[in-house]
Amino acid sequence: MPAQTSQSRLRMALISVQVLFGINYLASKFIISSLTPGAWAALRTGGAFIILVGIVTLGRHTLPSKRDIAWLGLGAFFGIVLNQGLFLEGLARTTISRSALICSQIPTFVLLFSVISRQEKLTPLKAVGFAAGISGVLVLLEVDQFNLDATYLAGDLMTLGNAASFALFVVLSRRIMSQNDPWGATAVVFFFGSLGMMIYGGHDLFTTDTALFTPMLMAAMAFVILGATVLTYYLNLWAVKRTQASRVAIYIFLQPVIASVLGIAFRGEVITGRFLLATVLVFAALSLRDRGPNTD
Repeated sequence: MPAQTSQSRLRMALISVQVLFGINYLASKFIISSLTPGAWAALRTGGAFIILVGIVTLGRHTLPSKRDIAWLGLGAFFGIVLNQGLFLEGLARTTISRSALICSQIPTFVLLFSVISRQEKLTPLKAVGFAAGISGVLVLLEVDQFNLDATYLAGDLMTLGNAASFALFVVLSRRIMSQNDPWGATAVVFFFGSLGMMIYGGHDLFTTDTALFTPMLMAAMAFVILGATVLTYYLNLWAVKRTQASRVAIYIFLQPVIASVLGIAFRGEVITGRFLLATVLVFAALSLRDRGPNTD
């Protein structure tokens, strides 16, 4: 029973991360319609770091060792500086749906980096599961009608770089998280990340007109900082401490489905046969990947 409970908590945490990230596409697109990507990136990471300092201090969470802090600094470069910078710059140049679909390829990069670093082996079940997930994304992307459009090419390539950098962060962090407090480790990651983001977007932030900060914009920013940043990074690090990196990443296939549902709910889009087929394939990927041993 404890093992089943642990697996249920793990699945719930991973699904929650993807729901929060799915909403994040809409919220972030709204935010960067008023602020520059650099200004928002600096504010987002800086705000998240301040909150994490409070959580670590009040909760008396332990910080990693000096050696692990150095590795987390490297992880922060890929997991925050490159990841969030390329995500926001890419999102500013492409559409929400294209961004979500490209980001859903993170599991492919995670599996690749995990196999290269010998953290995992490529089993037939994993291969079939990932093939199902990728197929679902390609169906949703309408790959049979897809062609490179110069209008979105720069944004799409930036988003692809964001996916690769976050995947490398997931793989790098797993080696360290097995021996550290997730809250303490997350705070360290955001310390280095906020420094990098301040270099990138600090000037834009300090020259932003304060009149732009409407109640609606501040509500969106609060959600992204608390829900789609602090909580999601913590849950991801908590999860990679308890299972393989590729299992954490496979849940990212849910993001395009969630983004499509939000498009239906808030943008008047309709449910198509293509969407339903993509959804079936994505959930088949999750089901196949979760059939592995509980020690996965």
